Amino acid sequence: MTSSSQLFYRAFEDRYRGSRELIKSRLKVYLPFILPLKQFDQTCKGIDLGCGRGEWLELMQDNDINVQGVDIDQGMLDAARERGLNANHGDAIQVLQALKSESQMLVSGFHIAEHLPFEVLRALIDESLRVLKPGGLLVLETPNPENIVVGTASFYLDPSHQKPIPFQLLSFMVEYSGFEKVKVLRLQEPAGLATNNVLTFLNVLNGVSPDYSVVAQKGGASKIVAAIVPAFEADYGLSLESLANSYDQQIKAKAQQAEMIAQQAEAKAQQAEEALIAMHNSSSWRLNTLLQFVRSIANRLFRRALTRFF
Repeated sequence: MTSSSQLFYRAFEDRYRGSRELIKSRLKVYLPFILPLKQFDQTCKGIDLGCGRGEWLELMQDNDINVQGVDIDQGMLDAARERGLNANHGDAIQVLQALKSESQMLVSGFHIAEHLPFEVLRALIDESLRVLKPGGLLVLETPNPENIVVGTASFYLDPSHQKPIPFQLLSFMVEYSGFEKVKVLRLQEPAGLATNNVLTFLNVLNGVSPDYSVVAQKGGASKIVAAIVPAFEADYGLSLESLANSYDQQIKAKAQQAEMIAQQAEAKAQQAEEALIAMHNSSSWRLNTLLQFVRSIANRLFRRALTRFF
């Protein structure tokens, strides 16, 4: 039976996680890492820890990759099973510990790391390395505290979160555990923000990629490692440093433009002043002034004469 708290968490995910279609489209970023595995392992078995509603399971099923989902939340499992996905109840660590060594090509965990105490997360990484075949992949995605709004506000919207995990820490943990290749992917930043020429301060606060993942590959299979090199070498996402630098450059460029406009205005004012002085000092200007004075006196005398005449 699904408990009230589990129903709550499923409803919470439906509101704040995003639609199934949105999440599934975002997860496609991992396909260049995953799809090459199929040519080296026909079964291509994997385990998804904390599978939730099953968007990743569905994407893997669409691409003929045999991934089993595991979750402790019955409400989430119900959502996955409603779509006929392979999802079972179980604790992530216990499930990993029960698997045979070098039996999986993929271990994934999307937004599970931030729910785990530090030592449990270390154990999950160590067990993942053990159960992966040579060349197999570990994928761990989590909120990115490098995004200031995420790190200080939205992360704590989920009451089951432990604490934010800086990407430097998670990537080091994976590397320290013994994985051969480690890649940080920054994810889900607003489209076009990296090339936006009109950044605001709010963009700096909330525009950095709100999620990141660590993709790690187990060594020992040079052909598989070589097949995924393009995915590991690609650039992903938007960092706080790059966004802040772009904002600073735009502010500097605007300040330089304002200074140039001020200098141009000052130069024009100087030119006008010089022209006025030159005109004042010229003999022609004095003669014109005298003629205008004489003409004005003549006009007044003429008007008086006409008045008397009539």
